[in-house]
Amino acid sequence: MRPICVNHGCEEEVTYSHKDTLGNPRWRIHCGHCQAASWGKWPHRAGVTPYKTGKCTNVDGHLGFDCMVKWTKIPDWAKGMTEVDHIDGDYTNNHPSNLDELCPLCHKLKGQQSGDFNKTKHHGINLPVGYKGKKRTSARSQFSALFEVGT
Repeated sequence: MRPICVNHGCEEEVTYSHKDTLGNPRWRIHCGHCQAASWGKWPHRAGVTPYKTGKCTNVDGHLGFDCMVKWTKIPDWAKGMTEVDHIDGDYTNNHPSNLDELCPLCHKLKGQQSGDFNKTKHHGINLPVGYKGKKRTSARSQFSALFEVGT
C-alpha cells in the first residue's frame, strides 16, 4: 500500500522511488504533482501547503546537538536543500508526526548517531558471533572536532 503525500491538504498517493536491497518498494514523501511543484515546475494545487519550510527544525537542538547552519545567512534559493528524516527509521511511515525537516548536516549526524547507516539494523543481516565491528568515535565528537565547536 502506498503512503499518502506528506503535504498538508494533499490526499494523493506518493510516487515510487526505487527498490531497497530486499526488493521492497521505496516511496518518495510526495505525490508526483507535489514533487514537481517542490522544484518549481508548477504551483501546488489549491489548498495544499508544502510540508517543507526550507529550515532545519534542529535549530532548537532537539537531536542532542545544535544545527550548525546560520539560517539567517542562507540565500532563499538554498533553503530548498533541506531533507526529510523519518524519525522512527521506517521510510514507509510518512505520517507528519514521524517526519523531521533537517539540513543535510543534521540529517547525516542524526543518522550516524541512531545507526540509520548500519545496514544490519534495517536489512536483517546476521553477523558472525562475537563480531564487534570497528571502534568508532561518536558522530558528535567527530563533527565537533571538524568544526572546532564545544561539545
